[in-house]
Amino acid sequence: MEIRVDGNRSSAENWMQAQKVSLQLLPELSNEQKIVADKLGISHEAYARSQYAGDLTRNDLAKKAELAAHLIERLAQAKVPGLVVDAVWLKTFDGKFRFELECNHSRALIWINEDLVDELLESGSKTAEEQIARIVEYGLPASWMAKAS
Repeated sequence: MEIRVDGNRSSAENWMQAQKVSLQLLPELSNEQKIVADKLGISHEAYARSQYAGDLTRNDLAKKAELAAHLIERLAQAKVPGLVVDAVWLKTFDGKFRFELECNHSRALIWINEDLVDELLESGSKTAEEQIARIVEYGLPASWMAKAS
């Protein structure tokens, strides 16, 4: 399964961790990044710490995207056995997940708000699960549903 995270952001926890990490663990900045830091008027170390925090968060977001893909696959397979999620793409600026589904060499896309997925993953919200299941059901091609019946 392909997992993509588009955009950049950092959590407060990862920002704090980046402030505490030793200089040796910080990423080495490219010349372009150094120029950006200089234009922004921040030190190269501060820019590197920001990059480090972003990298930590990107890893967390990739893990969340993978969890979301498995969730969508489970809910979709309840309607269409054999369906798989080929790819998930978290578009952080839009706050949406894009799921690419495949069944019998046919493809479909489903978009779901990140906040709705978070609600389910963080609190186990039954309402969020029902909403996601409904989005999945309505997003599946009618031909897939007919074959599953």
